Amino acid sequence: MSTSDEIKRNSHNIWLAGLGAYSTIESEGDKTYESLLAKGKLVESKNDAKDENAGKSTPDTRLNDLKSKANQTMDRIEKAFDLRVSSALSRLGISTRSDLSDLNAKIESLTQALEQATKQLKE
Repeated sequence: MSTSDEIKRNSHNIWLAGLGAYSTIESEGDKTYESLLAKGKLVESKNDAKDENAGKSTPDTRLNDLKSKANQTMDRIEKAFDLRVSSALSRLGISTRSDLSDLNAKIESLTQALEQATKQLKE
């Protein structure tokens, strides 16, 4: 199998995995929602009990805390996904944005050197 065919196959497999993840989330979304709802009610009741004892936490602070935790979780998921995609692209031999930037800088440098050499030859 040629490298091109392998890249196409692996790229297609990555695409299919993404579609599968989306489909799983879509089909199991209701179950997950109900599970999260039940867990949320449990946490809320525990926090309410703590609030009665502490008297410090408000719904706004709890909401901000939950938003912060959700954002941190999303950041971790995004970083893990980026790492996996980057690793897959690296194994396939596909250049990264950084590789392309480095190459563009080298081309620009060579272009300038060629222009200077051309000017010197004309003089």
